[in-house]
Amino acid sequence: MLVFLRPKKARRFMVVTALLTGAATLAALIGGLASQSGRYELAANSSRLALVLALIVLGYALPKVARSLNWQSHYAMHVPNAGLVFGAAVLMVTVLALSSGNNLLYLVLAALLATAIVSVISTRLNIRRLKPSVRYPDHIFAGEPVTFEVTLLNQKQMMPSFSISVDLVEEHQTANDESKQIEQRAVALAYFPLVPIRSHSRSRIERVFARRGVYPVAGFIINTGFPFGFVEQRRLIEWRSEIVVYPQPKPLDELAELLPMVVGRIENRSKGNGSDLYAIRQYLASDHHHHIDWKATAKTDQMMVREFTREDDWRVTIRFDSRKGDVAVAAPEFAEQFERAVTFAASLLTHFIELGAEVRLVLADADSGFGFGQSHQLEMLRHLAQIVPGEKEPVWDDHQSSGVEILLTAKSNGLTASSNQLSTHVIHFEELA
Repeated sequence: MLVFLRPKKARRFMVVTALLTGAATLAALIGGLASQSGRYELAANSSRLALVLALIVLGYALPKVARSLNWQSHYAMHVPNAGLVFGAAVLMVTVLALSSGNNLLYLVLAALLATAIVSVISTRLNIRRLKPSVRYPDHIFAGEPVTFEVTLLNQKQMMPSFSISVDLVEEHQTANDESKQIEQRAVALAYFPLVPIRSHSRSRIERVFARRGVYPVAGFIINTGFPFGFVEQRRLIEWRSEIVVYPQPKPLDELAELLPMVVGRIENRSKGNGSDLYAIRQYLASDHHHHIDWKATAKTDQMMVREFTREDDWRVTIRFDSRKGDVAVAAPEFAEQFERAVTFAASLLTHFIELGAEVRLVLADADSGFGFGQSHQLEMLRHLAQIVPGEKEPVWDDHQSSGVEILLTAKSNGLTASSNQLSTHVIHFEELA
């Protein structure tokens, strides 16, 4: 493992470590010499001073310097509380052995140092040649439990792995006063007591994403403290991916009064029949029995239904203005309003898709175009999962505009010159409370 230090911190590391360690060693030597010459009081005081200095190095100087290190490796080492206690015991035995010259203490010290070396080497071997992977659904909705299946493959030829923890490293964007920074967080995935040689182990967990959005994944962290728990070693395995969490559509029963004419118009059109035959296809469980074509059914020996062309009234355009409103609103309050608006947009497009309408979602930088069916619905939900508040002026391109239009905006006048104000139903973010 390579460790690089910045110049100032390198000097501080060298000075602090050299002074404290040198003083502790000098005090221990003075105690040993004083003990051999019969000056037992001086030997006792020197041993106490050496022990105090060693404890200062262990408990104050080294942890403070370790936090300033810049690790340039996929491996990292962490010393838990049990390791700190073990290290204190090693230092204590070292000081006592040097000050007294007792051979039994030297044997105990050798056993302790051998235990430390075995602990470091075995933990490193335990996490080598392990390959984790994770499977999760392609479509995830906020607030719903999702099953993650974690697989850990042991590629070693002669050694199984014991007591392995696997974490998923996700990247989150944090907004500061000056800039936005990316921080990484480790999410616990699974624990494997044993991974056999040239085999794999699987584990399933359930996760719930409270908010919609895109969660970039940087990789995995494999962690183990086997066999003694005095040292924990971690290994980072890069695996770039992303988890897209869709906003959760909700029923429109409580907010139907915001667009009564629009919902009624679409529902009335869905109960009627078009005038032109579009196609004849195989019957689905969701089809109405009035649309069954009995002649085609008799010819093909399969239940067939007629599809009719959709008229313009079956088309719904949902425009989402992500700009902040004209009235000054606190950032947390606007963020809450924005999330409610995103959820309402997802509910709208899902409602109209289920009614059989052609739906189009228009954002400041994306246009889904008209479409229907589950695949088009998921495409629009993916756009809503990635949307963030912005100041970009939306440009409403009306070359596809037809049918009903719904505009969600925080602006008091969200309509632009290019939008059709007579056929657009405007809903403001604060109305969704």
